[in-house]
Amino acid sequence: MTRSTFALVGLAALTSAACGSAHAAVPPAPTVTASGGPTLTGKEVSITSFRGHPVVLIFWGSWCGPCHDEQPQLNQAYATWSPRGVDFLGIDLRDDNKAALAFQSQLDVPYPSIADSNATIAINYRIPSAPALVFLDNDGKVADTVLGALGVMTVAQFNTEITTLLGTPSTSA
Repeated sequence: MTRSTFALVGLAALTSAACGSAHAAVPPAPTVTASGGPTLTGKEVSITSFRGHPVVLIFWGSWCGPCHDEQPQLNQAYATWSPRGVDFLGIDLRDDNKAALAFQSQLDVPYPSIADSNATIAINYRIPSAPALVFLDNDGKVADTVLGALGVMTVAQFNTEITTLLGTPSTSA
């Protein structure tokens, strides 16, 4: 056996030993599509299941400083509008699941969030980064997109957006 053949055989043996079944199998990543995916807690959610109601998609990340700042206002918006038939769904962008769950717990986020680790949903809605809001009408069509979310939109403007989607006169809600 030549020296180079011996080296190749040795390399093949090391490679097969390193790739053997002694290592734990890596579970497949959850499948996120443009229309939904698993929440941070594992429940499947389809954005299309909200048809018939206005929906606010909230794009956020635990790594996003402005997302931390605006979450109390979003919690209040949820408390105001959810009983009136508006659905809220978080889209957690490019995040670590443990950090995202900690964000939700620490900031008392009341609505579910889809873990969009590969930005599949964000790309579908043309969202380059968090924070951002997408308002969907009763038919699931985009009524408005706000990049920068509550950093560029006042609470009054948010409320006007929702009352328009509900087809009701604007109030000071």
